[in-house]
This record gives sequence, C-alpha cells and structure tokens, in this order.
Amino acid sequence: MSFHAVDFGTSNSLLNHVSSDGKITPIPLDVGGSFVLRSLFYTPEQNKWFFGNEAISEYVSHGGEGRFFRSVKKFLPEPSYNGTSVFNKKMRIEDLVAVMLGEMRKRANKFTGEDVKKVVLGRPALYSLIPEQDKLAQDRMEAAARLAGYEEIVFCPEPIAAGLDYIAGDNEEKIILITDFGGGTSDFTLMKIQKGKKFSNEDILGLSGIFSAGDVLDGMMMKDFISPHFGSKYEYQFPGGSNVLQFPRNLLKKMCSPAHITHLQERDTWEFLQHINKFALSDLDKTRMQNLFNLVECQLGFPLFNEIEKTKIRLGSEKVVPFEFHNMVEITDKVDVIDYRESVRPTVEDIMETMMDVFKQSGKKPEDVAQVCLTGGTSQFPMIKERLGKVFGKEKLYEHNIYQSVVNGLARY
Repeated sequence: MSFHAVDFGTSNSLLNHVSSDGKITPIPLDVGGSFVLRSLFYTPEQNKWFFGNEAISEYVSHGGEGRFFRSVKKFLPEPSYNGTSVFNKKMRIEDLVAVMLGEMRKRANKFTGEDVKKVVLGRPALYSLIPEQDKLAQDRMEAAARLAGYEEIVFCPEPIAAGLDYIAGDNEEKIILITDFGGGTSDFTLMKIQKGKKFSNEDILGLSGIFSAGDVLDGMMMKDFISPHFGSKYEYQFPGGSNVLQFPRNLLKKMCSPAHITHLQERDTWEFLQHINKFALSDLDKTRMQNLFNLVECQLGFPLFNEIEKTKIRLGSEKVVPFEFHNMVEITDKVDVIDYRESVRPTVEDIMETMMDVFKQSGKKPEDVAQVCLTGGTSQFPMIKERLGKVFGKEKLYEHNIYQSVVNGLARY
C-alpha cells in the first residue's frame, strides 16, 4: 500500500509519494511544476480556494478582497485559538489546515493516479514547551489529516527526518547535529551514525526545539522599525482623564506576527481601535492609525511582511536597506544592519540556547560533533550561521537539501 510523506511547514510545504515497493517520487505541487508549495491559501468567495503562488496572484487580481491565510501552523498549539469566520462560516484551525492538506493530497493523487490514504506527517521537535499544548497541536494536526482524507496517520519529528535524509548518503561513523531552521520553528537533533548499521531510535542522542524562527525574525523588524508607521507608539487620552494611554501591547503583538495580523479585523478588536482613534493626542498619531486601518481593511499584511522579508534578506549583504511600501499606505524608511542585528539578538540567543539542550541531554560536547547539517530556509540567516560557526567551527557547517531534506527523510522513515 502506498504512502504520502508530507512536510507541512509554516512557510513551505512538500509531499513525496512512496510506492508499495518503496520507490520515492517527489510530487510537483505548485504552478509551473515546483515541488515546493508556499504554505499560503486564499479564498475570494465561498468554497473557492487558491494555493501557493497562485494564491498570491489571485489575491492581487481580486484587489485583496476575501481571506488570505499564511503561517497557519503557528495556531496549532494555541488553546485560545477557536478559529475564524470565513464568509460567515466558522472554521477551526483543523478545518483551515485540512484545506491545504486536502489540496496537496488531491494534487498528488492526480499525479500518481492512486487514491492514497496513508501518510507520514512531519512535526516539530516541540510544538510548544508546554506538554498539553504540544499534544493539542498534534491532535489538531491528526484531525486535519483525517478531514483531508487520510485514514492511517504516522508522525515523525522533522529534525529526525532531516537526519534520515542526511545519513542515507553517509556511511561514516560519527556524531552529527541536524539543525532545521524554518519559518515557525527551529529544531535540533544530535544523532550518531554507525557504520553498517541501520538507523534506530537509540541513535538519537538529543532532541530539542523552539517555536521561534523566520517569522519571529520578520516580526522583530516589524516591531522595532516598521510598526511606528502603523501606530505602535500611538498615544491617546479619554476626555476628563488624566492618564495618557498607549497602543495596547497585546494588539502590537498581533500586528507584528505574520500569522496573527489578520486577527486585528476581529469585531471586538476593530471596534476598540475605532474607539480610541477618536482621542488621539496629535495629527501624526491620527495619520498613523489611519495607516493601520488601511492595513487591516485592505488586508495588506501579506504584501507588507513580504517586503519585510526581502529587506531582511538584503541586510545579509548590505549595511543600510531602504524600506519602501506604497500600497494604500505610503512608507519610506530605512533599516540599518547594526540596529537590526541588535534587535534580533535575543531571538537568536534563545534559538542557540535551545540548541545546546541536546548536549545537556546527551552528555556530549560541541567538539564531539563531526558535522552540522543545515536545513530550512532560515538557516541562510547570517547571524545564525555566524553563531553556529563560533560554536562548532565554520568548517563543520554543511548545507544539505535546504528545502527538501525533511520530506525526503519522512519518505525514508
């Protein structure tokens, strides 16, 4: 019986078909035959969905009307997330994930001519540091897979999968560290390769992860450099009151998350923003709040964060990068690499501290590692590479199937 191996990622998703005789076939999922499908989906009207790059083009052609979703994986461990309304229909997080998983399964079945009902699903080393929330996330993911048409579901930690892909081409006895830096999570596996011996769970020496990666790095740029244009430093005062109040922190947190920014349009939040807008202390504050209203009403979160991501990438090779956004909102600014590096330093340190947990678990030391395998798009972030180089030595860093190692390993699993 055939299987699907599915890497459902915060930023990108991939699927491999595994035949009953063990043949592994990558499935082209996106327009143009790409194996990598961006984890984006868009609906301009009820029961009509578009995915990946097509979702972007349709979103633009419809002038932002409808609902656009990205980074939905981030909601899986959140007990307070009860779903959202899509054209007056309540959709749980399981329903949203099932929309994309179902489309991936449909496209794979069409490509192979088989109706596959078994799946090996990747999952982060940890969806959450809180065990109950980690279990909730996996339970929701399993429910989504069943809604998508799968009947037999097996989970495999993504960093273990990346390790399986790596060792498939390596028969040398050594200790390796698999690092998987994605959009939503950073995961680490310390594992042992034994010559002439097949992989077993005993070969896993340490496993750790943190729900912090590319999206958080983008969110820090939004928070420290871009959000003031959208009222993050807004001040207001109620008539007769003596206290000067500031933009609420919980709403700033939503504004600075690629996944959560769309939830600023929820009724209670929207009415609150409209109310405090009446009591601005300056014309500049009024202008910036209007920018926020345009951002929310015109659903500009995706194009805004897309521009932020481009700026982040350019800061890898440039000292100062202009930030331009001209879409219902006029922003002209710049981001200095020194200031940005200082902004994200705590996030990078948290990620590195999580990585070191694998050595606490195993009793091994960084110098015991023969090679560090880098996978996932955020592994290209300069500060990540620099920190890894300082800990292990640049000569030990090895880029391996940046986007496809996890799905390949899931297929082998």
